[in-house]
Amino acid sequence: MSARPLDDLRCLYASGEEITTGIGADGVSARLRTAFGRTFTGVLDGSRARFSDIPPGTHFVELLGADGALLAEEIVSVRDDPGDEPILAFATSYDAVTVPATLEWLRQLRCTAVQLYDWMQSYSEPLGPAGTYRDALGREIDRGALETLINGIREMGAVAQAYAPVCAADPGANAAWRLHRNDGAPESLGDLLDIMDPGNPAWQHEWVERYGEAADALGFNGFHLDTYGYPRGAVDGAGHQVAIADRYVSFIEAVRAARPEDVISFNQVNGVPAAIRPPERPGFRYVEVWPPNDRWRHLESLMARSAGAGSERRGDTLAIYPPVWEGERRPALRTVVLSEAIATVLGIGTLIYGDAGAALRHPYYVDHERLRAAERETVLGWHRFSLRCRDLFTQGEDTSWFELEDENAAVKVSGGGVAASPEPEGGKLFSRVVHTTNTVVVSVIDLSGSVEGSWAAGTERGICESATVTVLVDRPERWRAQLAVLGHEGGRFLPVELREVAHREGRAVACEVSLEAGWSVLRLQNGEG
Repeated sequence: MSARPLDDLRCLYASGEEITTGIGADGVSARLRTAFGRTFTGVLDGSRARFSDIPPGTHFVELLGADGALLAEEIVSVRDDPGDEPILAFATSYDAVTVPATLEWLRQLRCTAVQLYDWMQSYSEPLGPAGTYRDALGREIDRGALETLINGIREMGAVAQAYAPVCAADPGANAAWRLHRNDGAPESLGDLLDIMDPGNPAWQHEWVERYGEAADALGFNGFHLDTYGYPRGAVDGAGHQVAIADRYVSFIEAVRAARPEDVISFNQVNGVPAAIRPPERPGFRYVEVWPPNDRWRHLESLMARSAGAGSERRGDTLAIYPPVWEGERRPALRTVVLSEAIATVLGIGTLIYGDAGAALRHPYYVDHERLRAAERETVLGWHRFSLRCRDLFTQGEDTSWFELEDENAAVKVSGGGVAASPEPEGGKLFSRVVHTTNTVVVSVIDLSGSVEGSWAAGTERGICESATVTVLVDRPERWRAQLAVLGHEGGRFLPVELREVAHREGRAVACEVSLEAGWSVLRLQNGEG
């Protein structure tokens, strides 16, 4: 990338106070750090800093005083396309009182795409009138507040995605385009909506026209194409069996052709339909998680099945709704933050947070959990740590399943009598190893406080305070290490001392990692790389 000012970088938040405050003061300097430790020095120009040749990724911009002390830092997301590796959030409250709080929470989350849920007047006529109107479930929506929210999201540099059901039409509308069950009855979602054939060209044209008109009027610059996980055995009006996966692909292509610049995602509910391509750029893969995929260890294989063999990563994102808030809040919150952390280490993004300081708990997003002030601070601590480390797990080769903990292990993690595991199991230290050129990354998350290893059950704090990580490397004397510890020094990577230890194949390096807060990431790098 060529040199650009902060506020011109796509998907880059430059308007936050942490970046701009004092940047033009005497002696202040700016630098950008990548997850891999590369540093770029900024050239100051009044209130802006310019950087040259920044690679795509999620980075931290730091402001330094004349004495080199860190004054402030902020997360920036630099991408070639706005749909690449989204930091996703949701919104569903459209009233003048709530919108400012929603925008502030979205800014704190540093989201680059926001899914606005159930903003429509009806499924067949989505664009509501000026003033207030009611949605299909009778919820009041203030169109002025909705437009303010959309504008605010876009002013932050994020994408405002319109939630847009692919097959839904008002009951009784467009009867000729309906799908039917194998007993002849129309496919529907109760008495709320009828389900249309997504491959029907007439329906595609009608949908694109109606939702495109609404998007242009309200200011949306993206669509989240929603499905319901069914129908699976539907027939068309002529009684012919419908290949629903092919019909969905046809629909996605029709929307992309009509809206080439909008950021599009498509909901593969619980991986259905499996192994289809995500929307072409700008767009990303999106999977809503349901039982029986109710364990953290299911998430990786669910995404793999959804993508299919040989499919490229395209901003892979899981929508997770931990239904854990009926009991005590402490274990509920622990489950929620661990769900994002685990997905991050698996190289997957999440949709969990959004609206006005809220977390999802139910697929009807209006039924979300409003977090308390202290809980929001906890969420932001874990979330920002996830963002700091996320690039380490989306690049390189994951070697966990053949390097970790076997009899000939090249990497060992041991601590407090808790066994390590390359998958996120309850009662274990979830450990992952990723190799890139001259770099080895080892993540350790303490899941010893989880009985079931499930995103759908509460989790207590783990019992492991620290762990020893041992890594077999060539020429140990050449390697250096940095450790990022959740909750310590802002989660920044700081140097950590390595010691040489004996290994069955010669010599290895080892160090201690803190697990007091539950998660640490060790980054080993060849000093000559």
